[in-house]
Amino acid sequence: MSSTSGTDAATASRTPRPLRRATRRPTARGLDTLRAFRPTLLVAALASMFGTVLVITPGVVADALRAIGLEDVGSVQAVLSVVGWVFLAVAVYVGSIVTANTCSTIIAGQTRVLALQRLVGATGAALRRGIGRSGVLVGVVGALLGGVLGVGVAAAVVAMLRARHFLPDTTYDLVPAGIVLPVGAVVVATWAAFRAGSRRVLAVTPLQALSNTVEPTAADLRAGRGRRAVAITLLVVGAASMLLAVALGGVTVLAVLPGTFGAFVSFSGVVVGAPLVMPPVLALAGRIGSRDPVVLLAGRNALRAPGRTARAVIGLVIGVTLLVTFAVALGILQHVSALSVRELGGGSAASAATIRSEDHFFAQLNAVVSALVGFSGVLAAVGVVNALALGVVQRRRELGLLRVLGLTASQVRRMIVTEAVQMVAAAVVTGLVLGVVYGWLAARTLLGTLHFPLTPVLPPVTVAVVVGGALLLAVVATVAPVRRAMRVTPREALAVD
Repeated sequence: MSSTSGTDAATASRTPRPLRRATRRPTARGLDTLRAFRPTLLVAALASMFGTVLVITPGVVADALRAIGLEDVGSVQAVLSVVGWVFLAVAVYVGSIVTANTCSTIIAGQTRVLALQRLVGATGAALRRGIGRSGVLVGVVGALLGGVLGVGVAAAVVAMLRARHFLPDTTYDLVPAGIVLPVGAVVVATWAAFRAGSRRVLAVTPLQALSNTVEPTAADLRAGRGRRAVAITLLVVGAASMLLAVALGGVTVLAVLPGTFGAFVSFSGVVVGAPLVMPPVLALAGRIGSRDPVVLLAGRNALRAPGRTARAVIGLVIGVTLLVTFAVALGILQHVSALSVRELGGGSAASAATIRSEDHFFAQLNAVVSALVGFSGVLAAVGVVNALALGVVQRRRELGLLRVLGLTASQVRRMIVTEAVQMVAAAVVTGLVLGVVYGWLAARTLLGTLHFPLTPVLPPVTVAVVVGGALLLAVVATVAPVRRAMRVTPREALAVD
């Protein structure tokens, strides 16, 4: 009996760690899955929490209105519900892209592990089904955790507002049946994102088990003909639809229909074609300070792997675009409203008071919208932090080689941080440009019939918050992983796993 146990122990010690994990008990495998996909678990939990709060809020407002004597509150609750579902859809969309890209990044770093599993008989389809099951597990756990947190947050806010007498002292429904919908939506979106992000598994061959690379070559990462064709088609169709909306904007408010369609389609083209769209912007960002060899190397590293770079920053592009779109549209609306008041009031004291009142209203509206859209930005920020941190970990051998070739640990740290700053700067610039275009388009289609000048208005506070937050994000996302990577000696970093 002891001989058998010793043989089993010896066999287990010779078995590669990833394969030993695959043979563990289901509970252990489930915990390993949750640990491996912690970033996507966090995204699912945040999205579910946000959705739960959005579903609870209309009911709380309706209960408060009834408590102060208003009976017909159905229309108010319906409007708030529609607004909530719109912003929830945006958050789920952003979360899905972040999850898919994070999953792709993790899988890119596990190429040799997957190839080893292929080598011992696993098929690509079976591996992908396993990743799909992992997506369901992560989605269920994250959605349930987020739902519970959302109910807790809503209860705490309601209790605080009641204590300060902002809400009447009545009974509030904090667990409506509708919270099942955002929880279910997050589970489905997470599973679909895992499926989309795991497509590369089907291309892994057993021969890659003999390779030491964790990232595919530049040729492998270059967008294929299919992706290029789809991206160009979406961009062309979207641009044509937006041009039609601009032409109709001065005639009818129905121009918002082709405008919305064109914006969605063209932006989908940007997302699909991110490996094609981002490199030119990165090339421009990389020219800043390129006389410094470390900065030059950082810029070339970002361009060397367009797929990895696109996965890292596309979520941030989405978040910045959304925030700037709403800020520009609301800024133009506020400007047009002030012009109309001046035109009607003729510069009287009453018109000046009206403008001040409207300014206060728009400031509050902008704060509310920014908070709602900003949550999608939080999801995008989580994705950027995860992607940049994973990228540093997966490039351990590359960093070790650079140190062998003569770069100091300080220079390697500066190179990685500079590379992250360049990537984030490119994402911010892209998001700002797209946001201004889409925000102006929204104002043109909705307000064009008023025939006021519609000059894009980009609030400086929004720009400062976006730029400052993004640069801070780049530094925070890379400093800790780089510090850990520099603790490993070049010899250990170059060792074959």
